[in-house]
Amino acid sequence: MASQASTPSSVTSLYSPIKEITGPEHVSPFASSYYRQHTLVPNRINVEESQLSDERWSRHAFSMGMPFNDIYRPHPDARKFAQKMQKRSRISDKQLAESFLPLIQTAMKSSKKLQIKTDATFHPDAMPKGSPVGRVSASQWTMPLPIPKPNITIGFSSKNFTSHDLELQDGIISDAQGEPCNLAKISQPTVGSNSLLWPFFNVEIQRDSLMAAQNAAAGSGSTCNNALALLAEAADETAFQSQGRNFFWQSRRSVQSFSLSVHNSSGGDSKTATLNLHSYEGGLSHTVALIRSYDLCNERDVEYLLSRLGSIFVWAENCHLQQIFTLLETLDALVQLEPAREYLSDSFPHGSMDAVTGSPSNQSPTRRKLETIKSVLVELSPKWIRAQG
Repeated sequence: MASQASTPSSVTSLYSPIKEITGPEHVSPFASSYYRQHTLVPNRINVEESQLSDERWSRHAFSMGMPFNDIYRPHPDARKFAQKMQKRSRISDKQLAESFLPLIQTAMKSSKKLQIKTDATFHPDAMPKGSPVGRVSASQWTMPLPIPKPNITIGFSSKNFTSHDLELQDGIISDAQGEPCNLAKISQPTVGSNSLLWPFFNVEIQRDSLMAAQNAAAGSGSTCNNALALLAEAADETAFQSQGRNFFWQSRRSVQSFSLSVHNSSGGDSKTATLNLHSYEGGLSHTVALIRSYDLCNERDVEYLLSRLGSIFVWAENCHLQQIFTLLETLDALVQLEPAREYLSDSFPHGSMDAVTGSPSNQSPTRRKLETIKSVLVELSPKWIRAQG
């Protein structure tokens, strides 16, 4: 039985290879050998087949301010996790995710800026958009990218941001296709109350195969990157209009995130996980590359993984979050929000309504009703709407 994480929307197709994707034997399409060709590639997501070489990973790690080498640090939580995996050869995906939580919380215990959620569904607005769904061409059939629902998602707590920062992240911008989208759904792509902001790390557990888990992670990791890239594009629109897609513009939109793909083998075999790097630069494809593989039943491997997770969370807190703050500062200068001002949609006739609504003591019942309607619309509307050039 396949994991319920990252379930796809319903699709139909007469193209014979896709029958494997939509057939009843698979709850999710991630185990299909055609998934990368017909879903990821058309949505500009490229999964590298081989593991990153030491040279390539060292360049990435150096640019992100992270240690390159695996560090061996014995820890009782790593030992407990490995022993649990050894004793329980058969475990449900939910139980495996619950087993990961103490390990992840140990890695992030020194940080007060991170937040963790389980089984969080993402907003479609943050997902990468490639070719139109269902378009037929001579060489390509495009299938919809499933809405991500990782088993575990880590991002930033709203306590990191001032009320003004949060207002900046609640406005209407345009996406890469020129369609309007709300930054509130981009900055908080995980659906639900008290949602974390700007996720950067996901855990995807799949029972079918390791490739299925990596395929699921490709979608969720790329969605994290795409969300931040949309913020960068909105903040840098002035520079883009004046300078075009030059190297500086692309580097400003360069974002990274990480994921852990876990194969929860139903046959009782050794459970395997891969740590993946997700990279995106402005105007280019999302790239998924495998950093390292880990045997979750091997105590030393789990200790290496725990150390690596700690490095990722330190990077997120000290570098990744600062990149977000820098983009918000740039967006602030562009939007120029004024304190205590109501920002309504241009399509809403608030100017004319202001004329008919006077002080509450002098209002007729009709005017009071109009004032109530206006207040409700103020609450429902985004904080600001950026004029498009």
